[in-house]
Amino acid sequence: MNTASSIGKTSVIVGMILGTIFTLAPRVGHAQELTFSFTVTLNGQTSDVRKFGLRADALQGFDEYDVPEPPAEPDAAFDSYLAMFNPPSSLPNRWRHDFRPTVNLLADRIELWQFDFQSDAIGSVATIAIETVGSVPVPYELYFFGPGVYYEPIEAPAVITFPVTANKLVFFWELRLADAVRVVPTTWGGFKNLYR
Repeated sequence: MNTASSIGKTSVIVGMILGTIFTLAPRVGHAQELTFSFTVTLNGQTSDVRKFGLRADALQGFDEYDVPEPPAEPDAAFDSYLAMFNPPSSLPNRWRHDFRPTVNLLADRIELWQFDFQSDAIGSVATIAIETVGSVPVPYELYFFGPGVYYEPIEAPAVITFPVTANKLVFFWELRLADAVRVVPTTWGGFKNLYR
């Protein structure tokens, strides 16, 4: 067998092996985050997309992933936004995107996001459409609750309705890790769920 032929066959085999490894390897970017997006609709008007979730490199409180929500237009049928529990004092506590560190969920197994809704359309019914963005790296349970909404798990994509019973309503998104025997709180990529 000549050297050129041997090198060619070796290159093909190495290429096949590397191709298989890269195909099977998890994409780190997706494995490091869990993102939910949702819109709110009331009387034919729909909000811009709001996003919340977890990122391995996010900080507790305000960081580059958190996007402020501008004030609603004067003729808007409603105003909706996420509100942080410990907001920066330099900005209004109105957020379009709010991301938390993944270690928070790994340590406490639960994370809450506050969602505020304001409207004068009392007696109307508002609708929320929520979905996940990208892959879902771990088993989770998501709940939405507040005035007029039962505390029940949501399987995204989903549509939720709630009655407008006051000028301002406060709701919560609750994210939990699904039941597991043991959780190893390392990085999100190193997360391990062991079932029996």
